[in-house]
Amino acid sequence: MINILICDDNEYIRKMLEEIALRNHLISKVFVARDGLEAVKAAEDNKIDIALLDISMPKLNGIDTAKLICKIHLEIHIIFITGHMEYAIESYTVHPYHYLLKPLDIEAFRETLNELAMKILNTRKQPKLDMLKVNDNGNTLMLPLEDILFFEKIGKATVAHTNEEGYVVDKTLIQLENRLSDNFIRTHQSFIVNTKKISKIKDIGNRSYNIELKGTKKIACMSRIKFEKLKKTFTF
Repeated sequence: MINILICDDNEYIRKMLEEIALRNHLISKVFVARDGLEAVKAAEDNKIDIALLDISMPKLNGIDTAKLICKIHLEIHIIFITGHMEYAIESYTVHPYHYLLKPLDIEAFRETLNELAMKILNTRKQPKLDMLKVNDNGNTLMLPLEDILFFEKIGKATVAHTNEEGYVVDKTLIQLENRLSDNFIRTHQSFIVNTKKISKIKDIGNRSYNIELKGTKKIACMSRIKFEKLKKTFTF
């Protein structure tokens, strides 16, 4: 099911959107925040699939809130609420799924929410991978996932790292994340790591961690936010 976060400094709008979201049978939980700081805290403490953010808010505006939330949930979908479309250019950096213009069109919100929820659920229904097609100097190989240490985004390419080699994959990290088994976790905006291959996680300062892996000198990265969330679930 889908978890949604609603953030608006207007209480009437918050309650109205919350009531509509709760009537949608695809929505499991609705988290509500009065400002950007509350929204970021909710995102740190809970799994969020969709964030509905007012752009014009005190303390932390919706665009800056979205930037922080996107670092926590890399696959999150952002919907902005705004009365001023001139914000659209600035907000492009977080690649919003949609804009809702004030005064709000309730039916448009229902349709947008349902469409996005269905899109997310359909993506999740794809079968899990056990083999992965990779490129090896122009040749196509089928690589068992159990041999992969981690995936890394390098420029526009995605590379699957084994103990000995690195292979280019024809999928983005987000596409892979939806198809991999649960022992693969997103540790950083540029890394997905096989937890079965982790030997040590080392704090290197500057809110960052290095992940050392079994049988290799290759290093993956983990952000502080991901470390704090994942250490509650995994014992490394």
